[in-house]
Amino acid sequence: MKRWLKSFTTVALSGVLAVSLAACGGGDNGSAKQGASSGAEKAKVDDVVVGVLYPTSASLARLGGAALKAVELAAEDINAAGGIKSLGGAKIKLETVDPSDKPETAKSATERLIQNKKVSVITGDYSSSLSIVTSEVAERAKIPFVTASISDSLTSRGMKYLFQVSPKGSMFGNTQVAFSKKYLVDQLGKKPKVAIVFEETSYGTSTSQGLSKTAKELGLDIVLSEPYQANFADASPLVNKIKASGAEILFPVSYLQDAILIQKTIKQYGVNITTVGGGAGYLMPEFYKELGKDAEGVLSVASWNLDVNKKGIEDVAKRYKEKNGEFITEHSGEAYSAMWVIAHAIEKAASADPQKIRDALASLQLKEGDKGNIMPGGNMEFDQTGWNKNVHPVMIQWQDGIPKTVFPNEDAKASFK
Repeated sequence: MKRWLKSFTTVALSGVLAVSLAACGGGDNGSAKQGASSGAEKAKVDDVVVGVLYPTSASLARLGGAALKAVELAAEDINAAGGIKSLGGAKIKLETVDPSDKPETAKSATERLIQNKKVSVITGDYSSSLSIVTSEVAERAKIPFVTASISDSLTSRGMKYLFQVSPKGSMFGNTQVAFSKKYLVDQLGKKPKVAIVFEETSYGTSTSQGLSKTAKELGLDIVLSEPYQANFADASPLVNKIKASGAEILFPVSYLQDAILIQKTIKQYGVNITTVGGGAGYLMPEFYKELGKDAEGVLSVASWNLDVNKKGIEDVAKRYKEKNGEFITEHSGEAYSAMWVIAHAIEKAASADPQKIRDALASLQLKEGDKGNIMPGGNMEFDQTGWNKNVHPVMIQWQDGIPKTVFPNEDAKASFK
């Protein structure tokens, strides 16, 4: 067996929609503008206001800020392509509010956005703990909310205004374990011992449950399943438990700083274990910068990657890097796609009215090759719960300083080493 692992907003969407309609048109959101003709004409809207909630302060600022840049790039692309043609070329106008990193701050930020700015639709958060709160506020206000957060619980509450473009958290564990069985367990020819460690949040808990379920189904021996408090300062107690368990494979579910600290401590303690990360921190540029050669070969599951075999991704990744000086990450790719989903729904609705956009989202289908359909899987379409039912995670491996997709085969352009 190859030795493949070293171990692993423009402003709060301001505003009132300025709606300019022809003489016989109905009013969407805003003031009517008289047309030259007395006959019925297609409705025109100057701007469609999209509320954006990505954390740009506190502990989630790094990933939130990167995702916000992707949303801004998507809005620029949409407007440069002619805007919303069914509304006479209306432009997407972003109103951005920082939800920070706590559910209570996300709640107040969402309420401010809805109360003070006449938004047609909302996107953002990326953190499942924040998105759960935002979705509740948006649901009460009957404003559609399009998110790339992964928690299973998001679409299990019977909401009508929530739309989730990403894979579910429980699917990540399935992909991690399926990959490990194919490329590691079967080659070992024995039943390996597995340790699962995860941050004690909605994201961590949801993902770890999928890991445990699939690991048991595939006959792996789970010797440790350990939650930990996110953003801890010392990984020693956790790594000591991992070492004492005798585990041969580690499935960690961690954001950036925790991922780096766990991996560093594993190396410092000389723990002989293969790490297959749970996304998030294991996919950030800083992970490789901090660990250097020790990151080469490290694997992680991801909801999206910059080289997934989908039309249009290469161009988006190239322009994002040129503009921001770093490669586009998992959360940023999802955020870009979510913004295009919103644009397609507004186009289909031919309206800035939140209810009509919600209905358009519910019946939306983006085919292969459609702008913004860059999530792994085929067509993008939402089921009755609001989930993009064709999406699935992928596995990446750090190769030459770049996270490259190596599994499943239909998504991969690189080979597993």
